[in-house]
Amino acid sequence: MSIATLILSYYVMIAELSGLWIMLDSNVHLKKRTIMATRVVILLIFAEALCWGVERWLREIGYLTWTRIILTPTIYLLHPIIMLGIMEMAEFIKKRRLLLYLPILISVPLLYSSQWTHLIYWFDDNNLYVAADSLLRYYPYFVFLLYVILFVGAFTVRYALYGRTERKGILVSIIASSIGVILHLILEIDVDYSTLFASLLLIYYLSLYVLTAKEDTLTRLLNRQCYYADTERLKEQVTAVVSADMNDLKKINDTQGHDAGDKALKTVAACLTKNKLNNKKVYRIGGDEFAIFYLNKTEDEVKKDIEIMQKELSQTPYVCAFGYEIVRDKDIDGAMTRADQEMYVNKSKLKETKERRIEKHREATIRVMHEALGSGMWGMEFDEKGKMISVEWSPEFRKMIGYTDENDFPNRLESWTDLLHPEDRDEVLRAFNEAIADYSGRKNYDVEYRLKVKSGEWRWFHAIGRLLRRDDGTPLSYVGMFVDVNDRKSQA
Repeated sequence: MSIATLILSYYVMIAELSGLWIMLDSNVHLKKRTIMATRVVILLIFAEALCWGVERWLREIGYLTWTRIILTPTIYLLHPIIMLGIMEMAEFIKKRRLLLYLPILISVPLLYSSQWTHLIYWFDDNNLYVAADSLLRYYPYFVFLLYVILFVGAFTVRYALYGRTERKGILVSIIASSIGVILHLILEIDVDYSTLFASLLLIYYLSLYVLTAKEDTLTRLLNRQCYYADTERLKEQVTAVVSADMNDLKKINDTQGHDAGDKALKTVAACLTKNKLNNKKVYRIGGDEFAIFYLNKTEDEVKKDIEIMQKELSQTPYVCAFGYEIVRDKDIDGAMTRADQEMYVNKSKLKETKERRIEKHREATIRVMHEALGSGMWGMEFDEKGKMISVEWSPEFRKMIGYTDENDFPNRLESWTDLLHPEDRDEVLRAFNEAIADYSGRKNYDVEYRLKVKSGEWRWFHAIGRLLRRDDGTPLSYVGMFVDVNDRKSQA
């Protein structure tokens, strides 16, 4: 066989794979690793075709050569290796890689030694191929079939949530290819499968490209472009929509970093898709915004699925607000708008509940601290000109000097200044006002003085205060602590 004849035999395959190789340079959706794996598969198919061409030429000579003894098992091994390469394109292999390669590793000594063991096949003195008289004669095909099954299973699981059309295309290609291989085995027609591999690779690459273009890179949910397309394409089938929004993503990004935010989004996406419900499409349409389409589902089915998603989320540190709406008159956009409104109401309630819970916890914590320390807090607020606009005496502060509530001891500065001991009043107010007037922030309020409590008794107290200031130095708030030191002073 001449080189020209060999090239013409594989002309279509060479043209297809060369075109694909060039197109890989313009890829904008697939990862660099996927592109590299595709190039490796192309080279493997070319290698298989070259090995087959040389091996076929060696059949025509009247004696056996070492080259043919080596090429035949190499061709058998290249078939499952090509399937592994195709699986690598979509990163199906992440864990237990050695286990996946094990059948090939086991096959290497079996195939390369078969010429002498006669376990699977061998060549006689006339250079004729002789198959073993047992099922082991089909061993190379069994190994190849194993990897085909693994590929179909991995592809189906990886794109279980969407891509039904693409999965069907791959499945049809695999079935058609398998039928062709089986017919060649039954009819005992020896043929090269490199052209078949090339066609399968092209179809698979196209399917993978389409699926990746539909996918949100981070969460692997359907992306915003797919959401818009499905809004029109599935108008006849969508019976309900859900709007979901993750709470506090910005806070997570700001306080814990974007890696933590990415982890949160992936976790939420997993919760939204945990219940692998048929005819349910989940989209990430914004940073922390998700949309769900239900095809031919009832309201009860939708409500039950929302409950399942909320239950999954309850086992994580993250919270989502949900709103759902039944689609009427095929108006998906209108239903989505109403679902958004319901979701924002739910989000507001969740936020209010959370803030109240946090505030109550904070208040309880501060109260316990002051009770343990025997102290009370006070605070003042200032406007942008530095004028005091509000005063607040804590319940603990009032309790320490014998008062009960705001009616008994109003939130006014005079409620405190009018009770200062005449001998201490000027010094206390000077220190108090100097701390306010010192825009440098170096002066602090820290004094001990006598104050008349409700019973009429003069008692000693220690007060400290700190000012929070705006960028220009004007006071923003004045926060202080008040401690009874009468016993210490009496013993001095």
